[in-house]
Amino acid sequence: MKKIFASSVLATAVLFPVLVNAEELNFPSNMTVSQKVEIRKGATESYPVVSSIPTGQKVIVIDKVTNSFGETWYRVDLGNVKGWGPADHFTTASSSGIQAGKEAVVNSDNVNVRKGATTSYEAIAKLSKGQIVKVIDSFTNKNNELWYQIQTGTIKGWVNQEFLSPKPEVNPAPPQATEKTVQADKTAVRRGAADTYKAVTYLVKGQKVRIIDTFKNSMGETWYRVDLGAVQGWVIETAFKQSSLPPAPETTELPAIGTYVYSHLNGLNVKRGAADSYTTVASLSLNQKIKVLDHFVYTNGEAWLRVEVNPSLAGWVPADAVGTSQALNQTLYVSVDTANLRSGPSTNYSIIDRASKGTILKAVDTARDSNGGLWYKAITSRNQVVWVHSTVVTNQPVSSVATKYVATKNAVLYSGASFQYEVKERLAYNSKVTVLNEVVNSLNQTWVQIKSSTGRTGWTPKYELISSKNDLQYVYALNKAVIRRGAGTNYSVSAYLKENDKLIVLQEINGWLNVETLGGKRGWIDKSLTSKVSTKKLISPTVETIDGDQHLIWKKTSNFNLTYSILSSNRLKLSGGFTDVEVPSTKIKGISSIDPSGVITFEPGYTFTIRNYPDKVTIKIIQNGLAGKKIIVDAGHGGKDTGAIGPTGLREKDVNLATALLLKAELEKKGAIVTLTRSTDIFLELSERTAIANSSHYDAFISIHADSLSTTSRGTTTYYNTTVNFNGPKSKKLADAIQKNIISSMGTYDRGVKEQEFYVNRMNQLPSILVELAFISNPKEEALLRSTAFRQKAAIEITKGLEEYFTNF
Repeated sequence: MKKIFASSVLATAVLFPVLVNAEELNFPSNMTVSQKVEIRKGATESYPVVSSIPTGQKVIVIDKVTNSFGETWYRVDLGNVKGWGPADHFTTASSSGIQAGKEAVVNSDNVNVRKGATTSYEAIAKLSKGQIVKVIDSFTNKNNELWYQIQTGTIKGWVNQEFLSPKPEVNPAPPQATEKTVQADKTAVRRGAADTYKAVTYLVKGQKVRIIDTFKNSMGETWYRVDLGAVQGWVIETAFKQSSLPPAPETTELPAIGTYVYSHLNGLNVKRGAADSYTTVASLSLNQKIKVLDHFVYTNGEAWLRVEVNPSLAGWVPADAVGTSQALNQTLYVSVDTANLRSGPSTNYSIIDRASKGTILKAVDTARDSNGGLWYKAITSRNQVVWVHSTVVTNQPVSSVATKYVATKNAVLYSGASFQYEVKERLAYNSKVTVLNEVVNSLNQTWVQIKSSTGRTGWTPKYELISSKNDLQYVYALNKAVIRRGAGTNYSVSAYLKENDKLIVLQEINGWLNVETLGGKRGWIDKSLTSKVSTKKLISPTVETIDGDQHLIWKKTSNFNLTYSILSSNRLKLSGGFTDVEVPSTKIKGISSIDPSGVITFEPGYTFTIRNYPDKVTIKIIQNGLAGKKIIVDAGHGGKDTGAIGPTGLREKDVNLATALLLKAELEKKGAIVTLTRSTDIFLELSERTAIANSSHYDAFISIHADSLSTTSRGTTTYYNTTVNFNGPKSKKLADAIQKNIISSMGTYDRGVKEQEFYVNRMNQLPSILVELAFISNPKEEALLRSTAFRQKAAIEITKGLEEYFTNF
């Protein structure tokens, strides 16, 4: 599908694909996947993944919808499943397909190359599967068939589109050097390989970093993945290249200690220490004059000044929020579709945000780059300090008619641009509105004039509206945080928050955030009682090989509760008190997809073993079947602990050990790796048995026992635990599989699968069960337990149960 790119380095349009309008598409429609796409149950990323389609595959599109975020999605029919995927992952034969000048791969053998674009033309050559050809033209004939004109060597002719697939994009090989030196003055490290991803930290000129991966994105940009120790992320290739342009003007020089500076923000917070996390001790008005007492610069280049607010009060402010001269206090309007907002007054500086046409910025200072270009230092509506080139802004209001969505549950339409005006209606959450105008009122508040979904025209604060869900700014409540009715501790509490409650940020005043809970409760919270990062989140995903097995490992931001459930279609759902999961940036063998909500979809033929630790969670990704699985077999009792004793003197500890040895042999025949807690008649504490399991990277724990009650008690029982054991869900599946196989072949009475808090199950971190083979207190079943044939049969059926458990997800 065609994409539009703006060529200016100063202003770039948002890279939206050119979509075919619904009235131009006849459903069903044949389309091709232009990049790998996850197919979901519904038309947003919040729905679970039902399938995944690789690049180049042809699909049938049966419907189209634009969701509440303004995203266009196609519904596809895959035969055995139907679902939704983002429209920009598909191309139509009638629009672009494989573009002229691109290479394609022949996907069938003996493909005819013809003189013209129908099968009635003579075949002039044949192509073989996997052959690479160059597409030089395309044509849709009167039968509505798309044909490509191709060239390979001296052969030039026409091939039907169904026999060609786009040549997969090949990423550049990882750089040979393990280290690179940053050449740009300040460069963002981003969560993904594009400028649209959030910056996680910044690099400074001369800093050496370790390169661990490379990726070429859809815009042809090469990005490097860097490992900084505490954080990993992506950096654009140009950050490591010497600039051919003259260096940008030096803007990091700090005002001398003892000189005076002016606040360039109205409501600039003065902090107790040199970081946003410190409490606010004062608030400065625009152009308030303050004295510089000290400097502090972080390794990433972020600079803070210690200033004297008055003779008895001092604190810290960001260096870029003040200036040596008074702020211009000039209102600017973005005059292009999308303007790049940079970290400094030159295109050498990184893009830290983008602003759409009509956006209001408050200019506070100016600077010129090495080419004489004029730049404005400006403040956004969120009090972010940015630099913007003079060619993309104007001092005259810019009319910008745009569609946005109501982001909050308490948005109101007023008759004028302030809260004193009459309320015309309450705006429906997630409803679509048309933005007509934007102004800054006398209180320095940004308001937008809109036409609501009901057709009424009025005004609402700009923070109530978004273009997409990515526009929302969130914070998370810390322990004992509360929402108040106003921005101060003298206001009454309107809501008590739980730690890590997610809050939408609307505006900030004097160290207080105006927020709305996900349930719609609105009020004010002390910023120091919030965190920009969830305190309960799975972060920094890595893949490690441990004891020969592949493990996906997430760090936990705190020791929060974690549970899981097993869903249909090879899916694992992580649950508990966390907010979201950081998605790995690279493909992981055995896993189809990972959703930020915690749903992990495995490829067919793979299963998992999961472990929960105080500081991390690990998922071992394993192929189906018993071969290679690591199993601990525990022979109950032993040594001084004989266990139960039968009517004729048969000791339970001897039955358990003999059966465990036979089970080990059966499992090893199938390729499993087995550890026995005891292989001789020794005594082990229960804690020693579970310690063997908990210190391992094994997949299952089986404890062998014989039951005892009365002479008439009979049957086989398998026990598991879910009340304490984290792996309760898998323990239950393991118990079901083993009980079913024992009962189906051994002829003992089925006492069922039961929940119980036996120590070796309860205190075990592995999927674990305890099997009571039969009643040693019953003379008939004692005789069975004495029999080598019965013990051998039990070992065989437990092995079958384990094989079933490891084969079925």
